[in-house]
Amino acid sequence: MAVRGNFFEEKRDWSKLKDQILDHYLGPYLAKITTSGRPTRIADCFAGKGRFDDGQPGSPLIIAKHVAAIIARTPALDAKAIFIEQKYAAELRANLASAPNCEVIEGEYEQCLHWFLSSRLDRGRSYFFYVDPYGVKSLDFDHFARLKEVGFQSLEMLINFNTTGFLREGCRLLKLARAVPDWADDLDYETDGKNTSARMDEVAGGDYWQTILADFQAGTLDFHQAEEKFIAGYTDRLRNHFTYVVNIPIKDRSRHLPKYRLVFATDYHDGLFLMADEMHAAWRKLLDQERGGQLYLFDATELEALRGATIQDKVIAELEAPIDLRDLLIRLIRKHGIAHTTGEYKKAIKEREGTMFSVARDPAKTPTGRPSLSMDHNKVRIIVGTIPQARLPLQQ
Repeated sequence: MAVRGNFFEEKRDWSKLKDQILDHYLGPYLAKITTSGRPTRIADCFAGKGRFDDGQPGSPLIIAKHVAAIIARTPALDAKAIFIEQKYAAELRANLASAPNCEVIEGEYEQCLHWFLSSRLDRGRSYFFYVDPYGVKSLDFDHFARLKEVGFQSLEMLINFNTTGFLREGCRLLKLARAVPDWADDLDYETDGKNTSARMDEVAGGDYWQTILADFQAGTLDFHQAEEKFIAGYTDRLRNHFTYVVNIPIKDRSRHLPKYRLVFATDYHDGLFLMADEMHAAWRKLLDQERGGQLYLFDATELEALRGATIQDKVIAELEAPIDLRDLLIRLIRKHGIAHTTGEYKKAIKEREGTMFSVARDPAKTPTGRPSLSMDHNKVRIIVGTIPQARLPLQQ
């Protein structure tokens, strides 16, 4: 396998983005999931050193910070972090020396994964797996399916998938005559003379990627379209095992193609809403900062194209009949991804309540007897519908 450069020399912008999303998600996640009183584990499957050579914290230190914080608030909680690392295990242990409830497992991810799948493991635990490999070969799709089948109390996964690197390697293996764009040569990816198409099928969860690259070879898809079709196929397969899947593309400004996709899978709508909002926040923050940096998500024109119709129009399109607000938000995220936050959807409904949207709340009044105006679907049952518009008089 060939992996370019010294990954830990300095923390690059795309690593900062991944860690920002992880950091912002873990606090609310732990606060909520630990209310069940069941044991909770955060597993970092490709932990690395824990700290970059420039002093920036890596994912292990971020995870350890959140575990320490939740234990400090509620010492009786059974919450721990598990870090899998082979090459840098000694440095990782040193960087985590003062962190409570952290365990470093020295070994390869695929070998250690058997421990999580073993019958000796407590199924009553809640697990969050952070899967951020250096390449793509370790992302065996069957591993994720088997973890889901274990039957843990709850399971969520955040997966970093270098989709462009996967397709670049696929082109090499299939010996495609059509040239891959020159900029793809500079993207981080791994090659391995022992790699096979069958192994790539295992990573993708099927051989559909070969059909996509055949369309690329035939000229019916460009490389950008091939990547979009591939991530759509991949997330569709994840949805066979998890109820909700959402992803964020991270792009390099000069190439306008995802450097990787950060894919989140969960069975809980609260997890979906929180992660989609965090991905959107990271997306907009980098969009605002891109003028002075090199990392790029979408420029203003692409952003507006993605966001498309007005929020109200998108909401109306999902309202063939009145629907629970929670289910409406799920539909909107499934259809439009992270183009808007849940707060933006709620605000759009609230602004046109009584004119465009009907909103029924149960209970209808606050404890003080005032009409409820809440948009908090966790505290009030909220049903959203449309108000038929009066027909205009016929022109004479």
